[in-house]
Amino acid sequence: MGAFSSLATTGLNLALSQQAAANQASDARKERDRQIRELQARSREEIRKRHEELRRRLAAERARAGAAGVTTTGGSSDAVLRGLVERTNAADRATSNTVGRQINELRQSARSSRRDSLLNFAGGFTNSLLGTSGNASLLDS
Repeated sequence: MGAFSSLATTGLNLALSQQAAANQASDARKERDRQIRELQARSREEIRKRHEELRRRLAAERARAGAAGVTTTGGSSDAVLRGLVERTNAADRATSNTVGRQINELRQSARSSRRDSLLNFAGGFTNSLLGTSGNASLLDS
């Protein structure tokens, strides 16, 4: 009878541990997804502001060139405008690369946490069954 009681207790502990692990994994996924959405939103806002600033600078450069009597097609004025666009595009790529790296790090961290959690759970369950965690073994009953 004692072995059955220990087995039932072990089974209950296993079920409770599985539920707790599932809840923890769900919470971790939700937090990771929230962080990813936040990174993406900040990136979009940064790029949006950069493009708004580019539009203002392009308009200012065109106005300056026009006031000086320089045409805005061809020549040095066009080179200045292209340079502004290229710098903005390079900054956009750098932002996207940085956000991509940060998202990959979040995902890698989540994978490592899941793996560690699963290993801890499996080790605890095995110890529980074998009685090596300080509890009496099922064979002792």
